[in-house]
Amino acid sequence: MPTGPLVESFRAARDQYRPNKVKLLWIAESPPTSGSYFYFQKTTGKDHLFRETMRAVGLWPAKEIMKKDVDKQALLENFRSKGFFLVDACSYPVDKLRDNERNRAILDGTARVVQMVSKLNPDGIIIVKSNIYAPVKRALESSGFAGKILNQEPLPFPSHGRQQSYRKKINDILRELS
Repeated sequence: MPTGPLVESFRAARDQYRPNKVKLLWIAESPPTSGSYFYFQKTTGKDHLFRETMRAVGLWPAKEIMKKDVDKQALLENFRSKGFFLVDACSYPVDKLRDNERNRAILDGTARVVQMVSKLNPDGIIIVKSNIYAPVKRALESSGFAGKILNQEPLPFPSHGRQQSYRKKINDILRELS
């Protein structure tokens, strides 16, 4: 598992937006190799998860394009103020790894996810992306967090035509919570 300045930069960027009380925790796969990390200050133009999550929770207009170099700070502060937080199963980018290495990294990351969930104690959990859904769900269930998992099937990663499906599923979950 890689460590060092890159992993530390992801953690530092994420932790400055951790709410005091996590109402809803998103668990995604990993920071991307593209540099368009959810918690980095500026958009890169490839910020699919950030853009569609902001749309789904009503912080970015559905029809407005999110261009490169948008300052994310106000959006992230609003996300945090709602009690929302996003963490990754893997602390380093795995999107360019071979499948067997990627799957191993995800499995290795599940223990860290359980530790984070124990520490954060969210009211609810959303697991994004089909390749992490089963291992993360199993790890959380075996650690007593089954009742906090709000999606009973994988949420699609919001790119390649799956943006609307992602937003609808998030909206359905939010509606059930209110």
